[in-house]
Amino acid sequence: MIFGFLKIAETLSHIEAFRRPDLRSKRMGNKMPNGNIIVEAGGEYNRFDSGVHRHKFDKIKRHYVVGSEAKSRMLTSDEIRRLAPTFLTTLGSILGVQGARAIDIISRKGRVLTAQQVSALVAWLNQP
Repeated sequence: MIFGFLKIAETLSHIEAFRRPDLRSKRMGNKMPNGNIIVEAGGEYNRFDSGVHRHKFDKIKRHYVVGSEAKSRMLTSDEIRRLAPTFLTTLGSILGVQGARAIDIISRKGRVLTAQQVSALVAWLNQP
């Protein structure tokens, strides 16, 4: 089942995100939960990431996304319970692939959805 969705409002680098006052709470630090901006002030790897993303830091640091609060949301537990029984058939219908499990429809390597498929899926998730 899908528990939420994020509409990307803006893409920037991690160093640009670090410098933004409105994203200060997303910085990593000696806290729990930790943030998700994985650079320090000078753009170097943040030690509070504990080496988790060190192996792909050069790739990750170039891409940080900010979601649209108005067009993103988490579903409520009631919505999840109501929609879950028809999730696989709806997903399969939207993507044109049938399967007994979500992984059979999406595949192990993922699937790229068209804008029309995304709209149909979001409309299904937002139905009253």
